[in-house]
Amino acid sequence: MEWLRSTKWIIRQEIVWDRMIAANIRGWRFWQVDERIYWLYKPKDGHIIGKELKSKHALLTSIWRFPPENNNPHPAPFPLSLPTRAIYSIMDEKKGGIIIDPYCGSGTTLLAAKVLGHHYIGIDVSHDYVGYAKKRLDDYKKEIPAVKKEILKHIVKKTFKDRKEKGEFVGRYRKANTNKGGKTLSLFDYLGGETENK
Repeated sequence: MEWLRSTKWIIRQEIVWDRMIAANIRGWRFWQVDERIYWLYKPKDGHIIGKELKSKHALLTSIWRFPPENNNPHPAPFPLSLPTRAIYSIMDEKKGGIIIDPYCGSGTTLLAAKVLGHHYIGIDVSHDYVGYAKKRLDDYKKEIPAVKKEILKHIVKKTFKDRKEKGEFVGRYRKANTNKGGKTLSLFDYLGGETENK
């Protein structure tokens, strides 16, 4: 990460991809089943961390758990869900963005971008993988169900703002929790349970 300090980019968040399987199954160390994804942001117009994610995206947490792609000739394939989640969470319903993958490999990120309605630029040193990526992009329609499946995870029934406006539980020390005759309500009051202090 030393190179990052010499740029204008900052780490907005570290995301953990839990692959659920180990890349190396020898006993020299604990099996590593995770990889790091760094969400980088270049401050613009005085905004240090940029715009807030919509609740339907933010609720997916910073640990993304899905196995690598099967039937992919690349030695380190990630699933279509991974770039779909990243692109959709940041771009939301907007279309026509430009998604760049400087190490595109088998083209999974480009495929997600295409299905989500964005332009894409992929770069790779391997002619074989570039050819494979092109074939996948030509046959992109068969990947639409997998992208839709990921998008269906991006849903929230009630946002923080909705709960606050309705006087529902938004955290123990929030003013919105005081009602019912001035009594401070706990989470258990809102869930219909008993509190320890009753």
